[in-house]
Amino acid sequence: AGLLLLAAAAAGCSPPPEAPVAPDPPQPAPAASDSPAVAGNPLRDAYFGDLHVHSSWSLDAFQLGGDRDHPSLAYRFGRGERITKASGRVHQLRTPLDFMAVTDHDHVLGEVHLCTDAGDPAYDTEACRAIRASEPTFLLRTRSTARGRRPAEICGESGMTPRNRCYERSRHLWQEIQQIADSFDEPGRFTTFPAYEWTSTPRVGGAPAHLHRNVIFNGREVPEWGGSAAEMQNRPERLWEWLAEACTGECQVVSIPHNTNLAGGLAFTESGWRPHTPAILRLRAWAEPLVEIHQVKGNSECYRGLGTTDEECGFENFQPACEAGRARGCAHASDYVRNALKEGLRLEADYGVNPFKFGLIASTDDHQGLPGATDEDDFIDKPVRRPEVSMRTGAGGPRDNPGGLVGVWAEENARASIFAALKRKETFGTSGSRIRVRLFAGWDYPADLHTRQDLVETAYATGVPMGADLPAPPSGAAAPRFVVWATKGPHSANLQKVQVVKGWADAEGETREQVFDVVCADGLAPDPGTHRCADNGARVDLSDCSYSGDLGAAELSTTWADPEFDPALRAFYYVRVLENPTCRWTSHRALARGEPLPEPPVVKERAWSSPIWYTPGEE
Repeated sequence: AGLLLLAAAAAGCSPPPEAPVAPDPPQPAPAASDSPAVAGNPLRDAYFGDLHVHSSWSLDAFQLGGDRDHPSLAYRFGRGERITKASGRVHQLRTPLDFMAVTDHDHVLGEVHLCTDAGDPAYDTEACRAIRASEPTFLLRTRSTARGRRPAEICGESGMTPRNRCYERSRHLWQEIQQIADSFDEPGRFTTFPAYEWTSTPRVGGAPAHLHRNVIFNGREVPEWGGSAAEMQNRPERLWEWLAEACTGECQVVSIPHNTNLAGGLAFTESGWRPHTPAILRLRAWAEPLVEIHQVKGNSECYRGLGTTDEECGFENFQPACEAGRARGCAHASDYVRNALKEGLRLEADYGVNPFKFGLIASTDDHQGLPGATDEDDFIDKPVRRPEVSMRTGAGGPRDNPGGLVGVWAEENARASIFAALKRKETFGTSGSRIRVRLFAGWDYPADLHTRQDLVETAYATGVPMGADLPAPPSGAAAPRFVVWATKGPHSANLQKVQVVKGWADAEGETREQVFDVVCADGLAPDPGTHRCADNGARVDLSDCSYSGDLGAAELSTTWADPEFDPALRAFYYVRVLENPTCRWTSHRALARGEPLPEPPVVKERAWSSPIWYTPGEE
């Protein structure tokens, strides 16, 4: 998502002038994958991708990575080619991706290109020399661009005008970004999408807040460049408004918030400085059906002690929790996805709209043009070229992790089908391994559906998949039944257990949560009192990072009914799958260097399904 310093916003946090009332979201054209003409598997297959990748067209990647490679190299790597980067380093994915998008920053996009074009008048300016030399001071000097003020010696004027040379160059580059993505799109084998990262990092209370979004288009009737986050005053609602106005006809788009864990308390609060209204909430729900739950700069699912006591919420926390009197550089409860899902239930009760009805994905946020490179034992092979830049930003440090992958259930590996899966939220995220997970819910599922050959066909025909809403219960129905299924990745540890995470709003409107272990490996069963599986005994040998291969399961499944279901209360349910423990990347590095092992030495890789929602009276 870029460096925190990159788009540091203008001083203070006074609100910009009020924007016009939000337009109604456009009615999308029918997705091609909803047509009977779509080829492939009607019961859908799992496809893995990465929707958050940077090339050297992003300033922070340009200054940190050192290879300065073209976006096309990232696409070549993603589809499985063995590539040689400008530095001479050779890389190849163990397993190619099925789909991806390069999401270079909108921020300073034009400046980077003007300053690397030897024929441009700005090339020999002091600012351009600083960019090419990767001077950390330039990151600080670009702070003013967060309020639309461009460096005059490079850009000329500011604003969305032809006299702003940086804006004009960005407009042309947006066309080139689309052409590059189109050139690598190969239906049936490798799917690509035109995309960019909307890089809003306002300074609130003196600290930068990540309000970044990856904006992914379906590739049809893509609008012209509408300006960066700087021109939109860092206000997400202005992005949604522009998308609603510009992405019409066959154009479809998803805006995906990421690194909400670094949002300084603003990720899921009232948009910008405007209060909630039904119109704004509807617009947000339309524009942002997904959220990125995991990537290189930490996990955004939950944080133990910030609205939860869940023992698994200590996974890849990037910052310490905020203590009394501290609001900068720390984790806020309001920035975590599970808390947002709960808040969405409350907002729906108040406004009739749930703006946080998110499907879940993960991606890498790789800044070296290496999408999908998520192996813990290979992360040591990604150096940061400029340690002094890394020291100022934290990039490449031990708080990082290799990032995650996004999975979708789609009929075929083609743009229309993959994008339709994103829009309907039949998606899941992993912390890097290729766990496959499915979740269905229905009122009439047989108790043994997970054991049947026609599991998927029956689940679709008589219920709903993840990302969807349960219909109203039939007369006499008790609790809904959930069918859960997960398999391990081909190169990762066995599965330890599968959990269902439930959130609900009680009769007083207070939101609550409960985690249920629903299926355990190794013949274990959840304790009916604690709803937890006993430890299966899987261990890691920290002398060489070998791990238990005889414990855990390659596949886990069950049909589960909520023992505490109340038909009068709004609720959501999503699945979390946990692997047996393995070495964290920092342990692999320490062993290779003969250094002491850092904390934590091990991790449990995992996957998250999108939720299924229940609303009383839902038809």
